[in-house]
Amino acid sequence: MSRQTPSADRAVRGTILRRLLVNAVVDPHEAARRLPPGVRPHVIADGTVVGCCLLEIEAIRPAGLPAVVGQRLRAAAHRISVEWGDGAGATVTGVYVPVRHTDSRLAVALGGRWFPGVHERALIEVAAGDFDLRWRVDPLEAVGLGIRIAASVSAEAVAGAMCDQVGATCLGASVGVSPDRRGRLEAARMEPAHRDARAVTIESLESRFLDGFRTARLSSSYLMCDTEVTWTRADAPAIVSEWVPA
Repeated sequence: MSRQTPSADRAVRGTILRRLLVNAVVDPHEAARRLPPGVRPHVIADGTVVGCCLLEIEAIRPAGLPAVVGQRLRAAAHRISVEWGDGAGATVTGVYVPVRHTDSRLAVALGGRWFPGVHERALIEVAAGDFDLRWRVDPLEAVGLGIRIAASVSAEAVAGAMCDQVGATCLGASVGVSPDRRGRLEAARMEPAHRDARAVTIESLESRFLDGFRTARLSSSYLMCDTEVTWTRADAPAIVSEWVPA
C-alpha cells in the first residue's frame, strides 16, 4: 500500500481554550462500515469509541511565529477511533475524521492544502459558565451534521481519566486521519502540553452523526482547558473511500 510522506518543516501552534469530547461506544462492525480502506476500528471492552470533538482555540499560527499574530477559531470534528499498521509493522491508534467544520475562513482555505485537515464552513456558538457549557454548530453545507450540546462540567480534573478505556481512547489519541482534497488519507499529530480533563455530564445532545449509529450508547465525556498545543504532519494510509452519512 502506498503511503504519503509527511513534511517535517510545517507545524502549527496554538492554545486550546476548550476542547469538549462527547463520546459514545458502538458495535465495531457498525463502525467498520464507516471507515475507508487502510484503517480498522479500535476496539475496547465496550466497543468502538465514536464522538464529536469541539474546539475553541486562540493564537493559532505557524510554528515559529509569535502568538500575537495568531487567530482565534472554533471547530468541530466527527471522530471514530481507529488503528492501522505503520511502515515498520507496528500498530498505530488514532481517530478517523470524516468531516470537520470551522468558523475560520483561513482554516477552510489552508486545511488540506498548506496543512492536513480539510474543513467546511459553519456557524459555531459557545456559551460557557464555570460549570455549564452550550455548544452549537450549524454547517453551511452539510446541514444534516449540525450539533447541539448542553452539558454540566465537574469542578475538578478527573483523577485517572486516562485509565478509563473511553477516556484513554479519546484523550490519548494523538493522530487524526482524514480525507484530503483528492480523496486520499492525510494525517496530523496533536501534542498538547497536558491531557488533564474534567468530567462532563451531557444534559442534552443533538447529533445526526452519533444518531446515525444504530448501536450507539452515550459514554464518558470530557472537557480539556487551557493547554498549549502543537500540530505536525504524520504518516497515514493513502487510500480513502467516500463516507456517506447514514
